Formats: sequence, C-alpha cells, structure tokens
Amino acid sequence: MKALHKKVNIVPVIAKADCLTKTEVKILKSKIIDEIEEHDITIYQFPEGESDDEEFKQQNLELKGSIPFAVIGSNTTIDVNGKKVRGRLYPWGITEVENPAHCDFGMLRNMLIRTHMQDLKEVTGDVHYENYRLQCIKSDNATPVKRTGRMKRESVIIEENNEKDRMLLEKEEELKKMQEMLKKMQAQMDQQNQNQNRSTTGIV
Repeated sequence: MKALHKKVNIVPVIAKADCLTKTEVKILKSKIIDEIEEHDITIYQFPEGESDDEEFKQQNLELKGSIPFAVIGSNTTIDVNGKKVRGRLYPWGITEVENPAHCDFGMLRNMLIRTHMQDLKEVTGDVHYENYRLQCIKSDNATPVKRTGRMKRESVIIEENNEKDRMLLEKEEELKKMQEMLKKMQAQMDQQNQNQNRSTTGIV
C-alpha cells in the first residue's frame, strides 16, 4: 500500500470476513485504520456532497464507517428458504455474500460500480495520473541518464528498422534475379520454337 497509494485509488478490504466474528471484524477494522494513519497512507477519500444533499452525505458516512470493507467471496449458490443465494455453507449455518448483515460486499459493489465509479475515474485521471506525469517530467529534467536510456532504446529501434530495410532489399534483389531468369528461360523457349518451326518448314 505504501508503494501504491500515490499511484492508484486504494480501497481497503478484509477478505474471508466469515472467518471472524462481528466483534473481531470491528477490532480488525479499527486496527487497520490506525495502521493506515500511522504509516501516512492515503486511501480513497469520498467526495463531500452538496449541503442540501442529505441522502448523499448519509451514504458517504455509511461508506466511511465501513472502511475497510469486510467481504465474503463464493462461486456457489445455495438454496435458502426456496431462494437461490450466493454464499458459503457451514455446519453451523450459512453466510450470504450479498446479505448486509453478514458482510459489506453489497456496499462495496454499489460504491465501485454505481455511486462512486465516476469519481474514482476522475481522481485517477486528475490526481494520480497528473502527479505521475509531473514526477516523470521532473525526473527527466533532473536525471539525464534516463534520456540516455531512451536514446539507447531509440537506437535499438533504428537498428531494427535498418535490419528490416536490409531484408526487404535482399528480397527485392532475389525477385529481380528470378524475373531475369524467367526472361532468359522464356527467350530460350521462344528460340527453340523458332528453330522447330524453321526445321519443319525446311522438311516440307
């Protein structure tokens, strides 16, 4: 996370949350948040809504309070009271992936692909990419070694292009030789036909 937090949006997640009790999940969430703050790691910040948009503000408060999202994954469906649900079956009960009482998967999914997708894209483009681009510009100006490296790459490309040109010229020369051989063979065949015609005329 320390290496990535300035390059991408980080949304902390606790996997296999069904291995923990609700109390353990709360304790682990609190511990993770403390460690993120201790190591000065920047995670995705939910945008502040307009002052009159109470629903959006309430939604953001719920999302912020759920970080890191405790999720459960499953690739199987289970029959629960005549209804097919995705979850895990244990001897003592069932954990449902999309049940908000069991995990935060539904909240995380809605946040990523419904309510905050556009903001995530804008933060990636306007913040992370621009910071990366500025860093590259500064590093290029400060360290000419990288320019040398780029020149080496360009020289390699030029050499590859020269090699391709050389191969094309060789192919063209081969085609010319083949065409010349075909012309000679055609001329020889024409000469043979003429000789045959002459001999036939002489016999008659």
